[in-house]
Amino acid sequence: MSAEPRTDPVALARHYWRQQELGPGEGAFIAMSSVLRFHRLLTVSIGGELKMHGLNLTDYLLLMTLELSEAGARPVSRLARALLVHATTATLAVDRFEARGLLSRGPHPSDRRATLVTISTEGRALARKATTALGEREYGPSGDSAADRAELVEILTRLRAGTGG
Repeated sequence: MSAEPRTDPVALARHYWRQQELGPGEGAFIAMSSVLRFHRLLTVSIGGELKMHGLNLTDYLLLMTLELSEAGARPVSRLARALLVHATTATLAVDRFEARGLLSRGPHPSDRRATLVTISTEGRALARKATTALGEREYGPSGDSAADRAELVEILTRLRAGTGG
């Protein structure tokens, strides 16, 4: 263990798991705890910056999903899948953004049942402004290197593939 159990919550969990002899599953539990704790730290770290732009994490990811799409448009259902949220959540975000002029919605050109959401010029400007600010913060907690980030992405890509996501 690299950190003292009293200072690292994940190391503390590992310590007590072993002390209480909870048996198999320690590695999986510690991996899950580490990922969830890191997610929380990232969310807190970038949350303040996003808030200064009138965004939360889901809002930012919605704008970036549109920004990074080929035509700046996606059906609401695909936005929901990309963001791992319920379609109602995506629709509510679209409602808020449409009221702010950050995107528009209209009929899908080839699917009468679908609603197409398109990012506006104002939405692109906000997404880019927030992206620049987050980039200056390296998107979260400092202390990692480009090699660490590349390794993390590689590992998470393999793990996501194993879960179908």
